[in-house]
Amino acid sequence: MSMLAGINVYSVHEQLGADYFGTLEKLAEAGYENLELISFNMRKGTRLRDDYPAEAVHGKLQQLGLRAIAVHEGPSPGQGLLDHDWDEVMTYYETLGCESIVLPSVWVQDRESTLRLSEQLGILGRRLQDGGFNLYVHNHAHEFRPDGDATLFDLLADNTDPASLKFEIDMVWVIRAGLDPIAVLEKFGGRCDMVHQKDLNKQLAGPANLFEAIRQHGDEALPIFEAYRKYIAETDFVDLGTGQFDFASAYERIKAMGHVRYALVENEGKSADKFGSIRNDLNVLRQYL
Repeated sequence: MSMLAGINVYSVHEQLGADYFGTLEKLAEAGYENLELISFNMRKGTRLRDDYPAEAVHGKLQQLGLRAIAVHEGPSPGQGLLDHDWDEVMTYYETLGCESIVLPSVWVQDRESTLRLSEQLGILGRRLQDGGFNLYVHNHAHEFRPDGDATLFDLLADNTDPASLKFEIDMVWVIRAGLDPIAVLEKFGGRCDMVHQKDLNKQLAGPANLFEAIRQHGDEALPIFEAYRKYIAETDFVDLGTGQFDFASAYERIKAMGHVRYALVENEGKSADKFGSIRNDLNVLRQYL
């Protein structure tokens, strides 16, 4: 199976919030064909599907030769996972020809919360599957909190059905959990057919391993998202090929596995020329696919 490059449009979320269709045009000009959309307008705090009719977005994508291969979509803060209007979500993204719904973040902190989430994901996954959609969970670092000899991620995977739940592996966030992302991809195989590709600054603001930083500072009781704010800096993420990620070795192993379909740029760093950065990101990534 050949791997295709793409981009999660969070990389240009500020530009997207200011000029949605104009930003899509610039993504096409930068050479992208495969897009992973996001649900929120980060500038306005609104949902993009409320701001832009599906028919208009679909027409623009077709005009530009772009494909919406997935979308980061989920409940609003404070809203339960199963309380979200998933029927409306499916109707909107079916019009776009987008068949993969990715939860951009999930809240797990211990065994109990992970098992509770697993049950909810089972219900949601089957519901979306019946509607013709694939459900994914996108990881950060906290899902890999140790749980005995395994991790909460292992627990989540073991208690959900591979037929109705997949994982989008953000490789740099796995590194920030102190683990090898390629080993994670090998372990979970075809459940992980999309990856996010960042690059990590050679000079980080703190330790690469978030859990090591927490232990060093005695912050075990600190809520995980506060730990992110304390130990993860915006400057930790840089343009692809300028940081410490070993692209050649990683993608040699990924290609040998053969189950990853999409490698998606997610550039969270600051840049004076964001479109120039994501154009270069695509060129770097394509060297290894």
